[in-house]
Amino acid sequence: MRFGLVCEGATDFITVANFLSTALSDRGVSADFIDLQPGLDKTSEMNCGWSNALLWLKNNNLKQRQVSILGRGLFSGRLASKKCDAIIICLDSDCAADEGFINFCKKHAGEIPEGLSHIDTVKRAIVNFSELSLEGAKAEKHVICAALHNSESWCVGVLPDDPERQVEQIPIGETNALLLAALSALPNAVLVDEGRRIKDRALRNDFCQANLAKIDHLIRRSGSFNQMLDDAHEIAVA
Repeated sequence: MRFGLVCEGATDFITVANFLSTALSDRGVSADFIDLQPGLDKTSEMNCGWSNALLWLKNNNLKQRQVSILGRGLFSGRLASKKCDAIIICLDSDCAADEGFINFCKKHAGEIPEGLSHIDTVKRAIVNFSELSLEGAKAEKHVICAALHNSESWCVGVLPDDPERQVEQIPIGETNALLLAALSALPNAVLVDEGRRIKDRALRNDFCQANLAKIDHLIRRSGSFNQMLDDAHEIAVA
């Protein structure tokens, strides 16, 4: 099963590709991941962030994705080399707290109702930009997911700090501190400036690879990861 992934940055891709492929494998599904947005071969971070991910969805509308990525038409188009069986759209829910997020969404894809949680606000933004609905996304071979608070929280989900505490209960500041401490303990951490360790690709991959055997901890502790896992599995076995 080939999943195309739309996310905010390279470390998010690495986290999802490692942890979700392991969790799906435990359910009998072999999964590979293609970096649709942003491309991991790009060294610049200018293509990263929630605004770029949302605009990618707008610029690659549903019909285009169906034809050029999911291969539902006669012509595969310019992304034929990245043809996928399904697409996962995963953004961090903490982007809803960014100044200007609501106005950006209103300007480019329509208003988002007030009073929603961060996770529901981000899901509604994905719906507006992707031309999907929460109810019909899976029928179109799409998974919509908002990580709480971010993909770093999923990394913390495998740590032994408090294996029974839900990651949703851990404040974002504590999440970052816990992950930074774990990354700093890795052998190659000395090669990376402390201020960059949380977003360093090599360290994130080392961390994920070292903790794949603890995927059950994350599954127990994260509702947002479980939602993505269940939806991806449902599409894979349909």
